Amino acid sequence: MTSQIPRPPLDPELAEVHQTVPRLDVSTPEKLHSYRKSLEPLFTLENTMRGKEHLVSAEDLDIPGPGGPMRATIFRPKTNPRPAAKTPGILHIHGGGLATGNRFLGLTMLDWVDTLGAVILTAEYRLTPEHPQPAGLEDTYAALKYMSDHAADLGFNPTKLVVCGGSAGGTLTAGVTLLARDRHGPQIAGQILIYPYVDDSMSSFSVEQYGDISPVTKADLVTISDYAYGEKREYADMYTAPARAESLAGLPRTFLDVGEADVFRDEGVAYAGALWRDGVSTELHVWPGSWHGFDVFVPGAGVSERARAARLEWLRNLV
Repeated sequence: MTSQIPRPPLDPELAEVHQTVPRLDVSTPEKLHSYRKSLEPLFTLENTMRGKEHLVSAEDLDIPGPGGPMRATIFRPKTNPRPAAKTPGILHIHGGGLATGNRFLGLTMLDWVDTLGAVILTAEYRLTPEHPQPAGLEDTYAALKYMSDHAADLGFNPTKLVVCGGSAGGTLTAGVTLLARDRHGPQIAGQILIYPYVDDSMSSFSVEQYGDISPVTKADLVTISDYAYGEKREYADMYTAPARAESLAGLPRTFLDVGEADVFRDEGVAYAGALWRDGVSTELHVWPGSWHGFDVFVPGAGVSERARAARLEWLRNLV
């Protein structure tokens, strides 16, 4: 059993909260509906903006997507905005196992707006199992195109466009970056992969080592993989499951971090290794004792603060 495998202990600041973190159990239509509803009051514009209203402005709008209009929110600095030529643009892609969540889930980087003057856009995308891949990926690519095409209107430099996402948002970040490369699409300056889910095989050791703990267990991975990729993996390819890519050459500079106690730890480390193998400058962090989504659930923990600081510093040096 998974619990019999030796493993490093959880960070003490994270361990107590971990006891209350719900599983991503969406194995039946009823459980999927219930889990989606449980997230709605947690990840809202009001909660995202709390304490930052005097620094950041938010604007909701609909942007075009292949399946119809997509709801999006744009965040801009309220004070001391930079000239557009010096302003980075960030496309944020939310997590939630590709089956749950909204555009505010995992949006922990509003300090980039104030500190770097960044413009951040976060958009909804179609969820599985109602819309298997590549629906979510194509929606995300449409959001990327929208940002690039409207850089002047949004007030940022299109050569400073960065894609960022955590968990399933990391799946889509890695996939859309590959799509942009191969479709000769928007120029991407960098990608930030936060505990990304990039491998549909579920074969890594960390899946066995930590596959019995919340919020994502091995059983949950089976469910969401079947939803997104089909039970026969008919919807899995190098763009929807980026670990399948034979070459990552030509991708932009990358920041990748993951927790030591995360089921996605080993596939994240392997993806960083593949990026290095193919000549892509990549910064990798593995945060000790940290489980999946630690910085979202326990933002005040020391390790969460260190993770946010490392992402910000990397981005500052990039743009």
